[in-house]
Amino acid sequence: MMSIERLNTARAVLARAEKLSKGSGSGLPDQSGRMISHAFGAISLSPNISLGGIAPFGLHEVICSHDAGASSILAWYLAQIDPGKLESELGRRSVFWIRQRRAIDQGGVYHLALPVCADAGSQSRMMVVDQQATALWACEEVAKSGQFISVILETTDYKLTASRRLHLACEVAGTRIVVMRRASQSGCLMPSGALTRWKIEPVSGAVQNRIGNIHHLSLIGGRGVRPGSWKVKTDATTFSLSVADPLENRLSETSTRDRHLHA
Repeated sequence: MMSIERLNTARAVLARAEKLSKGSGSGLPDQSGRMISHAFGAISLSPNISLGGIAPFGLHEVICSHDAGASSILAWYLAQIDPGKLESELGRRSVFWIRQRRAIDQGGVYHLALPVCADAGSQSRMMVVDQQATALWACEEVAKSGQFISVILETTDYKLTASRRLHLACEVAGTRIVVMRRASQSGCLMPSGALTRWKIEPVSGAVQNRIGNIHHLSLIGGRGVRPGSWKVKTDATTFSLSVADPLENRLSETSTRDRHLHA
């Protein structure tokens, strides 16, 4: 009987061969027509991401620097969002959530509170591991298996090489990985191969509660990314995000375009 390791290797080789035969070795060129150009209810991402929006598969990061549920909600949202589905249908995609025991519990996520998968074939699972190496290995193997559409990895800081390996794992089976990594003490962004890098923080002075908190959502880096920031509302009951102040976001986008034109 073929060993599990050899079987997984064979699957990876076949998947890569199929992608190469279709002319999509990098995973990026033929995604252009499937980009997620709008998100969070009414935010256009085209002005901020050179690809035209969030790629349907690849590596993305949520930079965690505070102890609040918003980070977990953002990670879940990015794992769920789909160019072919309405935002009202979020929560139906298969997700595998991997948590390293030593990782700072930024989101305080309670797995049983995640939205129930409506599709019979969909599922969401959680794995808790002790070691950093085990967390990275598990994330890479789950992504390459093709059994889950998205993988969320909550872990301690990882290196540039690890981020590149995870992105390559996404290309093997068309998986999306969202890594929740804690911010560096210096405040500087560590090198990464992620397509997009996000941060979410409570709005100063805003009334905060367990449901409907107001936050600043920032796109702070990535490949071909122009940074942007928006005011959003988190909903802990549905694990969702939405625009909190459309007027402020429109003014922010106009200001960004003006600075770009006069640069």
